[in-house]
Amino acid sequence: MNLKLGIIGWPLTKTYSPLIHKFLGEFLGINVEYHKVPLENLDKQKIKDINSKFDGYNITVPHKNKIIDLIKDTDGYLPDYHVKELGICNTIKSVDNSIYAFNTDIEGISQTLESIYTKIINKNFLILGSGGSSKTIEYLFKENNTVKIASRKPTLNSISYDEINSIAPKIDILINTTPIGMPPFEGESLNIPFENFNNLELFFNLGYNVKRNFTSKFSEDVIKIDGLKMLITQAVASFNIWADSKIKIEDVYHNITERLKNEN
Repeated sequence: MNLKLGIIGWPLTKTYSPLIHKFLGEFLGINVEYHKVPLENLDKQKIKDINSKFDGYNITVPHKNKIIDLIKDTDGYLPDYHVKELGICNTIKSVDNSIYAFNTDIEGISQTLESIYTKIINKNFLILGSGGSSKTIEYLFKENNTVKIASRKPTLNSISYDEINSIAPKIDILINTTPIGMPPFEGESLNIPFENFNNLELFFNLGYNVKRNFTSKFSEDVIKIDGLKMLITQAVASFNIWADSKIKIEDVYHNITERLKNEN
């Protein structure tokens, strides 16, 4: 079996996805090509070309929201339940004339948080950033929790960064979905009142291998995690879709993290 896969995003300066999927191919004994496809702008023709060349691909920032508008009117477009509900997609599988759309971030985020909380109810969430990952987190947890989103450009569904100060003491779970700390934003800082999060239980930074150390801003009682487990979990979910396989995260997680250590 041969699979030609890829990841579309911008700027894609640093991504572990090619290494992870190469390992997953080795794990199953199949030949995998996984390419970075850095595209600042997408249009229907670019997506059509990519669909004709790849068996499947991931979509990352800033295109998770935009991709649906470009493919939803295509003959053979088949979104899964979560993509229909959210309008956000991070995984495409192209088979003959059919385009299957999935959101494996659902699995990545939920498994990461459920490894810490067996049940997440009655928590106050604050999510920094209003992109696709932010909306996915809100979708997952808003039914049994209070979820607020902070954005540089607030809307009716979000608050401004200036408003964080007044709600910080009530927040249990703080999640950073912005690219701050990741290339090319290593020198930028999160503009939040760290000292006022005095009841915080968890800080979840979706970035991984982040150069700027945000975690030192919080007390030792706060659980701090980055996005590596989420990245690997959603990657395994995507790969299982492309390869029609049933790899379990616990069977590969340790070996993948050990391999990634050599990349730092």
